[in-house]
Amino acid sequence: GLKVPVDVSFCLHSDAGVTQNDDIVGTLVIYCTKKDGKMFGRYENGTPRNLSRQFADIVTSQVVNDIRAKYEPNWTRRGMRDASYYEARVPEVPALLMELLSHQNFADMKLGLDPNFRFDVSRAIYKGILKFIARRDHRDYVVQPLPVNSFYIDRVSDNCFILNWKPTKDELSDHADAQQYIVLERIGDGGFKEIAVTKDTRYVVYP
Repeated sequence: GLKVPVDVSFCLHSDAGVTQNDDIVGTLVIYCTKKDGKMFGRYENGTPRNLSRQFADIVTSQVVNDIRAKYEPNWTRRGMRDASYYEARVPEVPALLMELLSHQNFADMKLGLDPNFRFDVSRAIYKGILKFIARRDHRDYVVQPLPVNSFYIDRVSDNCFILNWKPTKDELSDHADAQQYIVLERIGDGGFKEIAVTKDTRYVVYP
């Protein structure tokens, strides 16, 4: 209602709870469609609050599907709960509260402490938000490509160097292939300066 262009609100938690075996507690998501006790109210800008359910479903599906594909095929999707939690009720934009995993349960935290898992979950959340906004606005989207790999420098001469790299294929994403690359240069402790944009996976530098 303050004319600030905020699209969504996302809150990430870890949940409590343990299992007595090696089972995973998994992911629960909470959203709120009620306003002042009324079902399917509207946000201040007139947007239907039931969009929050669609938002929750898209993000949760992305997170759970990516975890199952890369880490744990039995990762639990605990469902979606329409409930009056502060983080889901108060924002005047589609909002959700995600309980990603249980911080008390060994099977969950065995993955939760893995930095690769954290990166991929963060990326899945980003992709889910991106898909929701694109669907809401009826437009296409492009997923941020992954960082390049196998970067190395060939020294041809004192005045010529060749920068080489390979693209990183994102097996969990459509629309995530790099179309071009931005080459940046940093001198000393200064900031980075763009020196080239190329579609090739190599760039010749003459310092």
